[in-house]
Amino acid sequence: ILHMTIAPAEVSEAVAKEAHELALRLAQGFELAGILAIELFVTKDEQVIVNELAPRPHNSGHYTIEACSFDQFDAHIRGIAGWPLEQPELLKPAVMVNVLGQHVAPTRALIAEHPEWSMHDYCKAEVRHDRKMGHITVLTNDTKQTVADLERTGCWDDLK
Repeated sequence: ILHMTIAPAEVSEAVAKEAHELALRLAQGFELAGILAIELFVTKDEQVIVNELAPRPHNSGHYTIEACSFDQFDAHIRGIAGWPLEQPELLKPAVMVNVLGQHVAPTRALIAEHPEWSMHDYCKAEVRHDRKMGHITVLTNDTKQTVADLERTGCWDDLK
């Protein structure tokens, strides 16, 4: 389960190039309308591997709601409708962390102390361990510090 998205990704130029080329090959191969979410992982030896493909908006890109010139949902609708689509721009670096069932209570308890958190609660009727229940996005000028700040809350200690 994806824990955190950091945009832009903190990877080497070689990894960024490989990821970009892989994403283009996959997208062209599917010949889809709309968006194709491609969740990639980078191994310790800098190999790029595909974790998941989704021909729709995907939770790994929810940070686009706050951080981009237009979000993945708008891009998807424009794509399937055949409307013109500009290249989306990252307006500000962002860190997004998923809130699983076991994180709901701790994150709700801290939300009042963190005005920088954009909290998205998916309002699912049943809270279950390891079920995605929402996400938090933080716009930042220092992604490393923001990651450390989020981890320091203790909300996600069970994932260590």
